[in-house]
Amino acid sequence: MEPAFFGVLLALLDTFVRFVNANIPLFRRRWSVEEMPELKGRIAIVTGGNTGIGFFVCLELARRGAKVYLASRSESRAKAAIQKIKELIPDSQVDFIHFDLTILSSARKAADSFISKEARLDILINNAGILGTPYKLSPDGIELQACNATGHFALTSHLLPILKNTAVSFPDSHVRVVNVASMAYLQAITPDLSSLEGLNRADDSPMGGYNHSKLNNVLFTNELQKRLSDTSIRCLSVHPGFVASGITRDAFDNEVFAYFLMKIIRPFFAAPCKGAITPLYAATSPEIELKNLRASYLVPYGQVGKKTPLAEDKEGRLGQQFWRLCEMLMKAAEDKQK
Repeated sequence: MEPAFFGVLLALLDTFVRFVNANIPLFRRRWSVEEMPELKGRIAIVTGGNTGIGFFVCLELARRGAKVYLASRSESRAKAAIQKIKELIPDSQVDFIHFDLTILSSARKAADSFISKEARLDILINNAGILGTPYKLSPDGIELQACNATGHFALTSHLLPILKNTAVSFPDSHVRVVNVASMAYLQAITPDLSSLEGLNRADDSPMGGYNHSKLNNVLFTNELQKRLSDTSIRCLSVHPGFVASGITRDAFDNEVFAYFLMKIIRPFFAAPCKGAITPLYAATSPEIELKNLRASYLVPYGQVGKKTPLAEDKEGRLGQQFWRLCEMLMKAAEDKQK
């Protein structure tokens, strides 16, 4: 059998063992939000914070005193979520930033809007996502699910200067970049990230497109951490668990088998508040520094998971390809704006 097959099998086994450890009381070592440190004075951005996992991430960050910017493409939904948080936590500081994951120029506008208001950024959680949509291109010509990675690459790129400055100016800030991935990446095969056509995967199924977007989240995390190796910034990717969030509710409407399968298994998924635990661990836990975690892949609940050889990308070839492709796409989008 191929070595790649054994790598996937090992990663699946590792995920299963950690799931058992996290959920069977006899063996449980479950990090919880009660272990979150005080975050007063810290500032965070959470994409897709108006619903599901993102909402509970924003809620708990605000509960610990962080000032939170909820980045979403829908202002009305974002403001409804902010109102709900403020009802639960009256003294919370939560604000809205417009960010559309599918439009590259939106990333610059979101970053500029944030930087015009704030002098620091301690936590960036790239959580927004698209799942199970039929093949369709964004205004920039990128397949919609592929935007799960390219949109967050663009936003992170524009925020890198303030992230770096925060790490230098506020040494106790523990700056983190958290990319919400998924163990769905285990189903991805070696991608072609040398061109837009390769990224778009026009012949793939909606599930295949999603799987590869999540692989790209992990590859981006790897490469970002390498490029920030001379800083104290920690970059992490996370599998939040199988969560009954908005993204899974109407997934695969046009793919009959996958649609009904999702309807059958969704009742067994965890609540969104549980899905927020591992991203919050990645974003706030002092254990990240104590364990010296960099470019790590975290799984429920606050454990270090094992990447497949494909996601590990030891030579960095795929991560570099993805980085160069995203830079090219961003330049093309900016040129179009001129």
